[in-house]
Amino acid sequence: MSAHVTTMKRHKLFFLAILAVSLVRGQHGAMAAAPEETGPEIKSLREYSRARIGFTSGPNFLEVFIHADDEKMEILRTDSCWGKSGSKQYRGNYQIVTLKNRAFHTARPIRKRVFTENRGEEIREIRFPESSGRLISISQYRDCNGDAVEFFRVDNRGGLHKVPVRDKDGSEKPRLAGGAGGQPDYILGNQLTYCRSAGSQSAALCANYVFDGNRLIQAPNVTRKEAGEKLRGKKAD
Repeated sequence: MSAHVTTMKRHKLFFLAILAVSLVRGQHGAMAAAPEETGPEIKSLREYSRARIGFTSGPNFLEVFIHADDEKMEILRTDSCWGKSGSKQYRGNYQIVTLKNRAFHTARPIRKRVFTENRGEEIREIRFPESSGRLISISQYRDCNGDAVEFFRVDNRGGLHKVPVRDKDGSEKPRLAGGAGGQPDYILGNQLTYCRSAGSQSAALCANYVFDGNRLIQAPNVTRKEAGEKLRGKKAD
């Protein structure tokens, strides 16, 4: 692990520079030269990032990574809602780094995060089956009943934009409450259903969220789902 941390520190200034360049590009629209696919910085990103997904968006191939220059790892010594004893747990100040056509594109800080081995906390791509809509979600441990899930949308140029969640009372929040691992339970049209334990193993509380292209809007009603009960929509993979 010490070699891992040393390597991450070696590239810390590089990734900070990439972040600064991405912010300047966002403000002024300037295009900067990007490292080659075979460059050591991209190799390091691929090897040490906590999670990665890849997909096409129009003519572009995009890769999205979760990466921290200061990442540290520890071993859980007891079983808990965090994870099982012996599991690896990673902590650090993370950022989302994107490659567009295998060259650096953007970097966006997402602050302190914790990722526990085999718990399902990772980055996911959510596709709406009846449209070309796409969301990227990141889940984090919230409590013993589930995770907090936040979202980003992808524009036609490959840019990432934060997607707020409008609660049923009209307030906007940066994330919603879902089950462990943060995967939606069902998808129907442009609607996502997330369920959390209702305090017992036999029931869950489920809320529906409609994606309007910029935000997720919670439906007024929260429903109770009993064990084995099926909800409307496609079961998420």
